[in-house]
Amino acid sequence: DLGLRAIPEFAAVRSSAPFRVAVRLDVPAGWHIYWINPGAGGMATTLSWKLPEGIRGGTTAWPYPETEGAGAEGSNVYRGTVVLFSSFTSAPHLAGPVRLAADLVVGMCRVQCVRVERTVAVVLPLRHRPGEEPTAEWNAVALAERAVPVAVNDRRVRAGASGDSVRLVISGLPLAPAAGSWVTWFPLEPGQTSVVAEARAADTGVMISLPRAVLSGPPPGRLTGVLVGAHPPGVPPARRPFEVDVPVAP
Repeated sequence: DLGLRAIPEFAAVRSSAPFRVAVRLDVPAGWHIYWINPGAGGMATTLSWKLPEGIRGGTTAWPYPETEGAGAEGSNVYRGTVVLFSSFTSAPHLAGPVRLAADLVVGMCRVQCVRVERTVAVVLPLRHRPGEEPTAEWNAVALAERAVPVAVNDRRVRAGASGDSVRLVISGLPLAPAAGSWVTWFPLEPGQTSVVAEARAADTGVMISLPRAVLSGPPPGRLTGVLVGAHPPGVPPARRPFEVDVPVAP
């Protein structure tokens, strides 16, 4: 039992307004499921929204995973409580009530893995007044958003190939790890495993050296993944994780 629940940001939907729905699931003790890139093995978790007329979006923000195993055999997994955040926008002339439903597919693993399919849904009334406050249930899960990476793809982050490595250089970014700290890189490319690396001082900020194998696309490729600072188990990292999607200079 995953204890699957859909938690709306607001108690109602307004026309022409953005809103979010969190999907919370509780992985039973001793079991794990997989991230969107499962790594060396396992089945990627998927969440697919079925949207009614007048609702657009359904893009889901995924919290960073943890590593199961090591090296080339490592997998990217979730344990315990997992909260996914999906974003939507309503059309100007929306008819209510609005029913949102999503199909969740996971591979639940202990000694062996079992494919699990579940559907979660929420029905929201339509309101026209502005100033809607977040629900109490939303406030209870909002802290989990700290585990969701912030997208970063501006000029403060760049990557370049060097031999069998790719160097990620971060400058002028508050989220950047401190020089001398350790980070974990979770590639978004399917099948790629996580990499632990040291953030080293560079002339313009910090530099992180990763194996060239984490690149996606044809040479010189792109560097796409999530960077997470080192932290004790069960404690969020001191700095918010961030997602990188940048071209690699040859």
